[in-house]
Amino acid sequence: MKTSIPFLTAMFSLIAFAAFLSSFPHGIDIATQHSIECQNCNISFYGGMKGNGSIELYSKNSTIVLNNKTINASYIAFKGAAHFYFPSLIYSNGKAYFHDAKIEGTGIMSIDNKKRVGKFSFNLCGNSVANISISNSLFIKGENLANFLRNFPENISLVKTLNLLPIAIDNVFYLKGNENIDSMNGNGSLIFRGEGELNKGELKAKSYLIIKNKMFFENENKMKIAAFYIPYKIIYIWIAAIVAFIISLFIKRELEFDKKFSSVAPILSLLFIAITAYIWEKQAEIIFGIGIPSAINLQSILTLIFIVVPYMEIIALIEFPLRISISSIFSIFGFHHIGKAIAISIAYPAAIWLGIKLLPAILNMIFAPLLGLL
Repeated sequence: MKTSIPFLTAMFSLIAFAAFLSSFPHGIDIATQHSIECQNCNISFYGGMKGNGSIELYSKNSTIVLNNKTINASYIAFKGAAHFYFPSLIYSNGKAYFHDAKIEGTGIMSIDNKKRVGKFSFNLCGNSVANISISNSLFIKGENLANFLRNFPENISLVKTLNLLPIAIDNVFYLKGNENIDSMNGNGSLIFRGEGELNKGELKAKSYLIIKNKMFFENENKMKIAAFYIPYKIIYIWIAAIVAFIISLFIKRELEFDKKFSSVAPILSLLFIAITAYIWEKQAEIIFGIGIPSAINLQSILTLIFIVVPYMEIIALIEFPLRISISSIFSIFGFHHIGKAIAISIAYPAAIWLGIKLLPAILNMIFAPLLGLL
């Protein structure tokens, strides 16, 4: 009987892990999105964009497809009211830097100083700049971003800033002015990944993670312990763990039946480490826009640190005391080994759920000095 328990537990763990992966191939989205509103603020954005408005664009040594004809020209310009789509661009305060565009509009077209007036529908390929007065626009995920960056070797300040962050260089906003986050007014600078809509000067966007005034935005009540600001939720968990552990030292029973389950806890630990690490890696792709395989492929050590270290901190600061609390309570009644197994089954999922909810506070604990470089 005793030897069959570890075997059955191992088989159950393998089946449970396989079932979890097949049920949640893209992970579980636990993080909460923030709503952001900003009126008449300075906006810089890197990604894709489509919308309506007045546009005045200039392009040199480019290719234009007009009336199903491909034309290579040393100078192309268009001025008028248009519906536009930029697969990839850097947008900053009404000025767009782009390589490809699709335009439908009415106005004046100039190709190598030959002017035409009327309604046009054309595709433009080449390094170009446009001044845009937006009536309504969507900021969306960009396409072919790596190629786009290679087409713009200029030192644009937004790209410099993004290279310091552990996030995918896509769907990234930089705002400066009066903003509203989750119905709370504020002032300063924001950096975040997300999609948004700009309508008559008012931006509405959503983001999982916001850097506000060089700190990750959060609403946690915290206490300073040494050099760290620890959220009260974590402090309460540790207090409960210490109290439960001390009580279990003085009031403890041992049951012969319980000893048969001594090998269950280590096996379940492997199961839940694998499941929570998988959840966290997939969640990191949603929050940061980049996961561990992509970070390794890009040889981005900083991004790897930002993904791996918070998971380790979640396990150390949340899972460990939760497991101590639960197992200590069970050991009081003589279920030391069974209690360990139950504690693991509860503590790991609870820790990853709470850790993702507390992610901005956890990131601030360890990475706040790096944000000062932005």
